[in-house]
Amino acid sequence: MKIAVKAAPVYSADGSKLIGSLEPGRQVITLAQSGAGTIIAYILGLVRTADAASLVEQSEWEKNAGIVEKFLSYAASQVGCLYVSGAQGQTMTPALIRKLEKNDSNYKRALKAYNKHAAAGTTLVAYDCSGLVMAFIENAQRLVPSDKNANGIYYSLCDAITENEIRGGDLVFKKNRTNSRMRHVGIYMGDGTVVHSKGRDCGVVRTPLRSDGWSRYGRLKCFKGAAAAATFYRVLRYMKACMIGDDVREVQKKLVSKGFDPKGTDGVFGPKTQAALMGFQKANGMEQDGTVTREVWDRLMA
Repeated sequence: MKIAVKAAPVYSADGSKLIGSLEPGRQVITLAQSGAGTIIAYILGLVRTADAASLVEQSEWEKNAGIVEKFLSYAASQVGCLYVSGAQGQTMTPALIRKLEKNDSNYKRALKAYNKHAAAGTTLVAYDCSGLVMAFIENAQRLVPSDKNANGIYYSLCDAITENEIRGGDLVFKKNRTNSRMRHVGIYMGDGTVVHSKGRDCGVVRTPLRSDGWSRYGRLKCFKGAAAAATFYRVLRYMKACMIGDDVREVQKKLVSKGFDPKGTDGVFGPKTQAALMGFQKANGMEQDGTVTREVWDRLMA
């Protein structure tokens, strides 16, 4: 078993086609080694030799990874778990679901999802939205002293930030329409997606940041001074549905530092970022296609 310490693109087994990516913290089984790279079982595909350093033994990663990297790895690994009210990573049984779900209708919905997972042989671990966060920062890492719901996490455990400031490991919230209470929380993954325990019918999912109506943003005080490093793991370009993420923001910051102003560092790859990038490419004798490949990324970060 190995673990990805930084993001890496994944190719088909013959190396000809990009088919996915490894997120930092993703566990993989290595199946074979060749001159072209490493065959893995996460997606049956190839991590190219240039990206082989992305894979290290899990014990080494756990020794050296920062708290935010561990938080993001944990969140990514919970996708597919069940939603049960009050759950914080327990393995469910019908009796435990009945104990946690006070409402009969909600109990039946949660039990239906449980039975579906049990029949398919998939995970029976469950969380509610705040439980997904608290299971890590309270139970696993002992970073905070007591349990909180989504509202308590926002007002007691976080410093409020704006959407433009958001980075991997920050939390996103939904606010009640009629008052200032927070009713739902998710974990921003740094690549334009959020992991959250969405509900009894969905379980723990990973969805685009802009698809679920998040309206408040917070940075955990217990993570103060810690941040996940932005790494190259996907080609960036301007598209109609703009790419967003920490990697885009890092590109924008580097463009500013090198004198090519993208008119903001909001983490959104829009036409102004494309224009600034093309200016950088021209000044450095590169193809002016407005695309961030690994070569362009490395030149920007140099």
